Amino acid sequence: MILTRLEEAGKKQVRVFLDEESFCLLYQNECRKLHLKEEMEITQEVFEELHEMLLHRAKLKAMSLLKYCDRTKKELQERLLRLEFPEFIIEEAILYVESYGYINDEEYVRKYLEYRGSNKSRRQICQELKQKGIADCLLEYAFDTLEYDEDYILRTQIEKRIRQKGPITRENFQKYYAYFARKGFPGGHIVQLLKEYQQ
Repeated sequence: MILTRLEEAGKKQVRVFLDEESFCLLYQNECRKLHLKEEMEITQEVFEELHEMLLHRAKLKAMSLLKYCDRTKKELQERLLRLEFPEFIIEEAILYVESYGYINDEEYVRKYLEYRGSNKSRRQICQELKQKGIADCLLEYAFDTLEYDEDYILRTQIEKRIRQKGPITRENFQKYYAYFARKGFPGGHIVQLLKEYQQ
């Protein structure tokens, strides 16, 4: 492996290119410590030291990102990729935090349903969690095992909307329907409950 280029990336960092491909970002003091220079051959010893340095930094960054809020595995991968860690380093860092239970997509879904599922439709929850990298089978399992009553949620949301916007009349029925349909609630349930509340 040849270190083909060192490119400044901001005031403190350097982008390292190995064999003409961007490999990682290093701090300038790390480059000095490893004695990195353009056109030098990267020996096994230097590569192992670089690997150890990047892995240590990736683990710390992963822990730091998880310190303030839960994240899914996919979210953490994306954040570490943006910081230009090599993919094999990201995989190792994620395995490290998973081994301590800091990333658990099943637990993430449970907490999400518990704290944010009380005012959202099943479709909206599934869409948001799929964007975060949650698998379909995990979503199905969560909805089967956890308490989630979409009819009750729709009913409470309709009551809340009536308190905010006034009673459901013939004139505004379609507006109410469109509002809840955009939130992903099933059309048949919306019509049935709106008719119950219509004056």
